[in-house]
Amino acid sequence: MARTPADIEAVFGPPGEPCRATMVAALDRANTADLFGFIPTYGGFLAFFLLAMARAGAGGVARVGLVALVAGLGFDVLETTTQLRLTHELPGSAAGLTALAIGSVGKFAALAIAAMCSGFAMIARGGMAGRIAGLLCVAGSALSAIGLAYASARGLLGLGNAIAWVVILVYAIVAAVRSSRSERSLA
Repeated sequence: MARTPADIEAVFGPPGEPCRATMVAALDRANTADLFGFIPTYGGFLAFFLLAMARAGAGGVARVGLVALVAGLGFDVLETTTQLRLTHELPGSAAGLTALAIGSVGKFAALAIAAMCSGFAMIARGGMAGRIAGLLCVAGSALSAIGLAYASARGLLGLGNAIAWVVILVYAIVAAVRSSRSERSLA
C-alpha cells in the first residue's frame, strides 16, 4: 500500500542500507511467484467456482462475479508487474507509484465484488447451508471493502478476504463431496 517515495524508503531503507539488496531480491522472488503461480491459481479457482455456481442456477450474479474477477486479475497483474519494476527504480517514479495504487486498489475492490457475487450465488442456490455460507461470504466482502476504503480499518481488508475465500473454499469442497456421493448412489 506504499503511495510515496517515502513509503518505499520506509520499506527498503535508504540507498546504501545493508539489507536493501536482500529485501529487493526477496520481494522480487515473492512477486514473481505471485505473478506466475498465485494469481493464476486463485483466478482459476474462483473462475471455476463462479462457473459452477452459474450452472447451478445463479447465472446472472455469477457472470457479474466473473467480470469482476477478470478485472481483479488485470489489476493484480498491473500491481505485481509495477512492484517488480519499482524495485529496480527505487524509490520509484510518480507514474510508477500511481500505477501501483491503481493496481492495488483496483485488485482489492474487484476481488471484493467477485467474492460478494460468490456469496450471493450461494444464497441464490438455496438451502440453509448455502444461505449461511453466502451471508458469511458477503459479510467478508463487506469487511474487505471497509478495510480498503478506510486506512484506519486496513486490517479488515485481510480479515474480510480471509473470511470470504475460506467460506468459498469450504463451500466448494462440501458441494464436491455431496455431488460425488450422489453420483455414487446413482451408480
